[in-house]
Amino acid sequence: MADEGGEASTVGEGGEADTAPVRPLIDLTSRPTARTYLREAWRRREFAIVVPAQDLRAQNMDTTLGQLWHLVNPALLVGVYFLVFGVIIDTRRGVDNFLGFLIVGVVLFHLTQRVTLEASTSITQNMGLIRSIQFPRILLPAASVNGQTAAFVPALALAILAVLATGELPTLRWLVLPAVLVAQFSFNFGTALLVARIGTTMPDLRQILPHLFRLLFYGSGVIFSVDAFVQSTAWRRAFALNPLYDVITCARWCLLGEPVDLWVVAGLVMWCVLMPAIGFAVFHRSEQRLGA
Repeated sequence: MADEGGEASTVGEGGEADTAPVRPLIDLTSRPTARTYLREAWRRREFAIVVPAQDLRAQNMDTTLGQLWHLVNPALLVGVYFLVFGVIIDTRRGVDNFLGFLIVGVVLFHLTQRVTLEASTSITQNMGLIRSIQFPRILLPAASVNGQTAAFVPALALAILAVLATGELPTLRWLVLPAVLVAQFSFNFGTALLVARIGTTMPDLRQILPHLFRLLFYGSGVIFSVDAFVQSTAWRRAFALNPLYDVITCARWCLLGEPVDLWVVAGLVMWCVLMPAIGFAVFHRSEQRLGA
């Protein structure tokens, strides 16, 4: 029986009634407030940390080099791009340290690309989990961001060592690099939420994204200096609308002393604030329909 205080009573072996609090039922059809939703996601944040850590350990287990592929892949990419664009096509105009210039651009660009591609299927590939357990779905794209960011750390360390090997010396500008990386993480998180939501209604998104990133690659100044090849001031400022160009240019300013325009800095700040807000708004609004 249940008394007026909301407690359920049961009769024990001695004839005495044991009382236990009754938890209120949760309405799974209603959308929680943003504050409640974020609080619940934070309470279960271990999921977005432990799961990608386990996936990271399992990656490349059946290969000869194993986890070394997290270092070998970016090194091979840089080597290929340097051969094609630095030697054959020669896009080094206006860049003193082209190898360091290329390393920073390739490593940071591919971080965002890998996060976006994995997050685009983070919901659709976990439908069984979504339909069996009640939890904040935001943890799934968050796990994608955390996993790919963790895999990025060895590549970042290798990139910094390579920049030092090209003759660059640490300066006070290097202390700003963590802020740039935090801004990229924020942008990546917002992008992950957005593509995770879109991916539930557009299954072909995973096939479309590589082509979009291929186009974005050439529009982000990864392999050439925009200041050297683009003469129009208006067009150079238009590049500041590209978040990846903003991230890469600011990181090059930190590590290589490459010039950076205030428009680029403003663009980076705008994207790292705006994208998470947009991504969360879109994802949170559709929370209850994911997996339905």
